[in-house]
Amino acid sequence: MLSNSSENYMKKILITCLLFGISLVAQSQQAVININTTNAIGDTLRVLYDPLYLGIKPQTQQFVIDKSNQGNSFQVGIASEGIVEIRYKQYQLLIYLTHANQTTIAFDGKDFQKSLVIKGDQALENHFLNGFYQKFADNFSSPKVLANAQNIPIDTWEMELFDAKKAQSDYYKKYVDYPKFSASFKRYLENQIRWNYWYYMVAYPIVRGNANTTQTKVMSLPSSLLEGLDTKKITDDALIASSYRNFLVYYVTYFNSKSHDFEKYKDMSKAMIDKHKFARENLPIQSYQFFLAYLLYTQCDQVLPSVARNTFEALSVTPDADRVALLVKEKCNDILTKKEVVVQPAPKGDKSNSFKAISLQGDTISLASLKGKVVYIDFWASWCKPCIQEFPFSKLLYDKFSNKQKKDIVFLYISIDEYEQNWKKGVQNYNLQNGLNLHSVGGWESNAAKVFNIQSIPRYIMINKKGEIVQKEAKRPSDPRIFDELIQLLEAK
Repeated sequence: MLSNSSENYMKKILITCLLFGISLVAQSQQAVININTTNAIGDTLRVLYDPLYLGIKPQTQQFVIDKSNQGNSFQVGIASEGIVEIRYKQYQLLIYLTHANQTTIAFDGKDFQKSLVIKGDQALENHFLNGFYQKFADNFSSPKVLANAQNIPIDTWEMELFDAKKAQSDYYKKYVDYPKFSASFKRYLENQIRWNYWYYMVAYPIVRGNANTTQTKVMSLPSSLLEGLDTKKITDDALIASSYRNFLVYYVTYFNSKSHDFEKYKDMSKAMIDKHKFARENLPIQSYQFFLAYLLYTQCDQVLPSVARNTFEALSVTPDADRVALLVKEKCNDILTKKEVVVQPAPKGDKSNSFKAISLQGDTISLASLKGKVVYIDFWASWCKPCIQEFPFSKLLYDKFSNKQKKDIVFLYISIDEYEQNWKKGVQNYNLQNGLNLHSVGGWESNAAKVFNIQSIPRYIMINKKGEIVQKEAKRPSDPRIFDELIQLLEAK
């Protein structure tokens, strides 16, 4: 039996499938862009269209202009509406098109902007759009705007965003040909203006939180600043607007964080699980698909393979997911096909014999396999400064043992880093070659942390030749007494 939320989710998918079937008929009609140039021989012109909105491998048509192709036509398969990008030298021209549009663009290579002429379908709209993006280029430049987040208090930030939105709306509504704009173009531009404001608003605490690594919580936005956020306007027809897509990423991140008391995540796998759940429950189906694809493409290498696979499976069953799933799979295939490192649950007896983790060579190593040797375990992570400060002492301690003694003792470094690449980089950076290096996947939720009840690091454990834990809270390598204690274990019969 399906729950109410599951029934609603399935209804979303069924409705979207029906709508997609209708859109396929329209998709057979190609939009045509004719481009005529003068004084541009030898220059390169590119036409890009990204129907999936992910910015990953957009459909690209490119050619070098010569005498034979100063006039050229491009066909673009636009199902309902889309934004086509034309790049020439340092110029970027965004063209709004609907299916079966016929558009002609002409320019002189000596002065692109002044000579630009747009004719055909949506000509009024695209002339306006060119001027709009020239005038408000800085407002729609994420790097420029978000770079100021660290320096501006929230009230000033909101005022600047409001003023920018008002200036954009006034320019748009007062434009002489505004009454002649098509309804679909008006919807696109209004979404672009509306969501650009809310994108930067909900991004503010996330950007500041990410920059401040000592901060354990994401800041909470004043409720008064969020009163105007109408979630009913979060609709799939806004996906064409780049600012809406940017907003979705930070909307899920911020409000998911709010539902978890704004605590920063230490475990990226848990973060992906929670964000996925929030997106499934709060986004319409195509926006949900976009968000899942974005989440996987940008973060699949930071989570457990099982989490990446579960998220990918959810993406794969959304309507018309074949193309977007293929792009994600190309990027994340190594993670999606990687086997999980499994640690058996600890029995009531000797925990050390139940523990397993992965080595630098990719082998699964158990503590039971080290029975017969004295084991000195060092739990650490690449972000742990006290751990790192002990490494030079650990090397000095190891060097005190004779070659014969070294055959009977193992310095075992177990990392609880969340990301495998951070662990491997740490091993290399701190030259941990005097021992056996293992990685227990999952951070504080890893099996190492659970089996040995690791609640803080660095943490050291001593195990005798019988495989028994003799000290759960052993002395640090910097403590001079630790050498004698290890010698006693080596000499014990």
